Amino acid sequence: MKLNIQIFMVFILCYFVAGCSDAPKIEANVHPESIQFSGDKALDYVTNFVGRFPNRNSGEPNNKKAAEWLESEFNRLGLSTTTDHWDIVNYSKDVPMQNVVGKISGESEKEIIIVAHFDQSPDTYEGADNDGSGMAILMQLADIFSQENKPKYTLVFLAADGEEYGMLGTLRYVQTYPNTNQILAGLSLDNVGKELYNGLRMDPRGQFRNYGALWFQLLAQEAARAIHDEWVPKMNPVIIQLLDQAVPVSFMDEGPMVAVGIPSFGLAGATPPEFAQLHWDTYHSPRDLIKYQSAETLGHTGRVSEAIIRQCLAMDSFPAESGPYLYFEKSGEVFRGLPLWVIFMAVVLSFFLVAYFIGSKNDHCLFTHWQAPLIHFLSLWLPLIGAVILTYILVAVGMMDTYHLYPGTSKDAVIYTPIWSAVIIWILGLAFLFWACRKLSAKYLASFESPTQSQMKQFGFFIIGFGSIYLLVINPFSLVFIPPVFVWSCINDRKEGSKYSDILIFAFGGLFIYALIYFFGFVIMKNDLAILWYLMMMFSICMVSFPTSMMIMAVIASGLGMVVSPNKNVNANT
Repeated sequence: MKLNIQIFMVFILCYFVAGCSDAPKIEANVHPESIQFSGDKALDYVTNFVGRFPNRNSGEPNNKKAAEWLESEFNRLGLSTTTDHWDIVNYSKDVPMQNVVGKISGESEKEIIIVAHFDQSPDTYEGADNDGSGMAILMQLADIFSQENKPKYTLVFLAADGEEYGMLGTLRYVQTYPNTNQILAGLSLDNVGKELYNGLRMDPRGQFRNYGALWFQLLAQEAARAIHDEWVPKMNPVIIQLLDQAVPVSFMDEGPMVAVGIPSFGLAGATPPEFAQLHWDTYHSPRDLIKYQSAETLGHTGRVSEAIIRQCLAMDSFPAESGPYLYFEKSGEVFRGLPLWVIFMAVVLSFFLVAYFIGSKNDHCLFTHWQAPLIHFLSLWLPLIGAVILTYILVAVGMMDTYHLYPGTSKDAVIYTPIWSAVIIWILGLAFLFWACRKLSAKYLASFESPTQSQMKQFGFFIIGFGSIYLLVINPFSLVFIPPVFVWSCINDRKEGSKYSDILIFAFGGLFIYALIYFFGFVIMKNDLAILWYLMMMFSICMVSFPTSMMIMAVIASGLGMVVSPNKNVNANT
C-alpha cells in the first residue's frame, strides 16, 4: 500500500512538471532618465489633499467637495475631464456617488487606466495612506504625462468613489464602458505611502471571478528593474495564488477590471513582519494620518508606477492570455491550460466514481432506488435554502441592512455588532424549517423502504459531483474546497455506537472550509467570531449569489444525509 502511494505521488509530480511551460518573456526598455516622479512632491500633494478634505467617505459633504476639487485639478492640467454621478443604497440609505475621470488622448483610442480612490473608510479621519497616497501618485502622474507629447495610447486617470464598499467607482466605470476590449491594462494604487513599508506587492484578485494577467505582473517587475529601482513589485507565492483564485474577493480597485478580463493588478505597500501590528493599527483607523507618510516610500511607488506606464506606452502589441494559472517564480514556469484543466476535471469525475463504487460495493443501483434518498436529501437541503431566503426577507422588512455590494469595511462597527433580533429569528426559522421538512419527509418516506446509509452516501456524492460541475464552470479553483468531503465516504453503515464517530467524520470533512473561515475571520479581518455575522450578511445581500448558495447548501445537506437517520415515523422527534 505504501509503495502504491509513493508511485502515485511520483506520477502526480511528473505530470505536474511535464505540464509546466515557460512564462511569457517580457523585456523592458524604460530608461531611468525618463522617470520624472518626485516623492517630495507626492508628499506635499497628499498633505494638501487630506488636509483639505478629511472625513471624505462616500456620501459625506467632503466627499463631494474632494470630487469637485479633483475635477478642477484635472482641468488645470489640461486633461479632458468628466464627472459621473450616480446613487447607490448602503446601510439602507441612499448614497450619492461620483467618479472623476481625466483623460489624455493618445494616438490610439485604446486606453491604459490608472486608478486610485478618493473616498475613505468611515473609521478614519484623514485617510492618508488609504487612499490619499494613491491619489497623490495618480495626480502627479497626470501632471507628468500632461506635459509631454501625445502618447501612443489614451491615458485615463480615474479618481474613483466607493472603493471601501466594493470598488463601486471602478465597477461603475467598467460597467458603463462601451467596449472593455479597448482597455489594454489597468493599474490600481492603494496604501502605498507609509514609512514602514519596505517594498511593493501586487494584488491580482478579480471581483468574484478571474485573476490578473501574468504577463502584466511580469512587466511590472521588469519595468522596475529597468529603472534600477530597489522596490521590484513582489508576486504572490503559489499557495496564495491558489487561495486567491479559490476565493476571488478583491480588496482593491483592480477587482472589477480583472473580473471583465482587463489585464490589471493592484499595487500596495509590503509590510515587514516587525511592523505588521503597526500597519494593522493604522489601517482603517483614526491613526491613518499624514505623519506616517514618507516621501521615500511615495517616491519608490511613483517611479515604479511611471515605469509601468511608460513600458506599456512603448509596446506595439499586448500579450493575450486567459484562464487560471499557477506561476513558479523561481523556475520562471507557469502551470496552466489543458494540464491544469485535466486536474480540475479529474476532481469532478472522482466524485461520480466514488458514488459508483459505493453503489457497486453494496450491490444497489441509485437509478432504481432514488426516491427515498431524494426525499431524505430534500428534508435537509430545503431548510438550508429556506434559511438563505429568510435572510433576504429580513433585509426586505428592514431587520437587516441593505448594501450595494459589500457589507461594510473591515473595521466597521456593523461587522462587530450583530442585530440579535435578526439572528434569533433566523435561528428559530431554521429550526422550524428543519422540523417541518423532517415531518413532511417522514410522511412520504412511509411509502418507501428507508434508504440505507450506503444509498445516501452514493446519492450524496452524486449531488457533490454536480455541485463540482457548477464550480468548474464559474470558478474552477474553488474546487479546492470540495476534496475534503471525500472523508465522508468513511462514514460507517449505521451501527449502535457509530453515531458520534459519524458526526466527527462529517465535521472533519469540513475542517478545510472551517480553517479558511478562521483564517479570514480571525487572522486577516481580526474580528473573531463576528465573522459568522459577517457571513450571514454576505448571504443576505447576495454577495454570495443564490445559485452558489444552493450549491453550498446541497453539499452540506449531502453530508448531513449520510449522518442523520431518515425519519419514517410522522410522530417521531427530529
